[in-house]
Amino acid sequence: MVPSGLLRWWGWLKVFKNNALILYFAWKHPRTPIVVKVMLLALIAYIISPVDILPDYLPLFGFADDAVLAPAAMFYLINLLPETVRTECQRESERWKRRAPLILGLIVLFVVAWVALIIIGVKYLWVYLSR
Repeated sequence: MVPSGLLRWWGWLKVFKNNALILYFAWKHPRTPIVVKVMLLALIAYIISPVDILPDYLPLFGFADDAVLAPAAMFYLINLLPETVRTECQRESERWKRRAPLILGLIVLFVVAWVALIIIGVKYLWVYLSR
């Protein structure tokens, strides 16, 4: 039996992923207001910046500011988008999500092929050097 708390976290992660995709497509959209783009850039800079409100090395509290600020800012930025832009970006993200399994499958196939080639190359090199 799966605990209900885990399902709640999974739901929050799905919402976070969906909002991130919508904001990604909003960043590329020509009718997105410049204010939203600047605030999105500031959010990304804050998330990847080593300077935080609460330093990340503090146990339990270090990542709390990122964990609270990022979803709240994303929710706020999505609400700042004009309705037409938000709808178009949401439609584009849904299209991307339908293609994601195919893209992921191709990436896995590519990685497996490279690993196989590396194993074959190492085996060939081992046989060649052991003579």
